[in-house]
Amino acid sequence: MPNSIVDFKDNFNGGTRTNRFIVRPSWPTGVNIGNQETFFKIVSASLPAVVINAITVPYRGRVINFAGDRTYSPWTVGVYDDGNTNNLWRAFQKWKELLDGHYTHKVARNDFRYRTLQTTWQIDQLDINGVNPIRRIMLYKCWPSVVSEINLNMGEVNFVSFTVQLTYDNIKINGL
Repeated sequence: MPNSIVDFKDNFNGGTRTNRFIVRPSWPTGVNIGNQETFFKIVSASLPAVVINAITVPYRGRVINFAGDRTYSPWTVGVYDDGNTNNLWRAFQKWKELLDGHYTHKVARNDFRYRTLQTTWQIDQLDINGVNPIRRIMLYKCWPSVVSEINLNMGEVNFVSFTVQLTYDNIKINGL
């Protein structure tokens, strides 16, 4: 029988899972953090949105659309905070300090080059077993534009977490 639930299930291959991903960061010189720590403490992420804006042109009483410029939405990750000396909140704050000094309003020391403060991050969406990548997204020229607040509340029993919004220049999707 075509279009049956059995056909659907046989062709579905188990689906993908939202909790099967890994983020592979690249930290700039001057921010010391172990990548292993990042693997386990980024607890939520998304595959970034890519939008091609429309250019509308009126023609004889109608509007026609042409593909315009591509824009990339900032990419947000959720991070667990744990209070280690090399924790991620401190690392992101250090990175932001290198980009624009809080008190000095200057880019790092003279021996840094601005381009080295923008790095490449990789997102792998993993197969159903959490082993092999089924999608790989590379984000080029990343830097943290927003490090969120950390909420403190005596009435809460959850782990402390925060979000980081990374801005980037371009994206590469595997296979394209």
